[in-house]
Amino acid sequence: MKNEDVVRLFDLYSNDLYKFAVSYLGSKHDAEDVIQEVFSKLLDKHMFFENRNERAYLMTMTANKCKDHLKSSARNDIDLDSEEWHLQYYDGFNEQNKAVFDELMRLEEQFRVPIYLHYYAGYSYKEISGILKLSESAVAVRISRGKERLRIRLEE
Repeated sequence: MKNEDVVRLFDLYSNDLYKFAVSYLGSKHDAEDVIQEVFSKLLDKHMFFENRNERAYLMTMTANKCKDHLKSSARNDIDLDSEEWHLQYYDGFNEQNKAVFDELMRLEEQFRVPIYLHYYAGYSYKEISGILKLSESAVAVRISRGKERLRIRLEE
């Protein structure tokens, strides 16, 4: 892939990929590492994909790198109360949205990631199943169970 193509993809998608990686890993620093790995890999590969598929492909690459990262390294958990976190994620959120997002980030990965992809990144269950390599029914179950856990936590 040409450098200018990678730069274009970075400009278009890096922020979304970063937020997805943070939601997956629970660490801003680890997410930065994963995004760097994704775009470095693109520089090394000679590949072509259609514009309509590039976002989904990059999300899948990011999900795979996140899985690899979780298997291989120590976690640097995020501080949900930090000023940096608030500036990065809370732009345009009201207090209720902030509380929901904070509780989402505290959920287990298996529930947090599909919910984030569906409600914050706008993917369908079918697209999420492709990104996470799960069946559509597994995605639906995880989202449903995750929403139930969120509801219980928010009621407390």
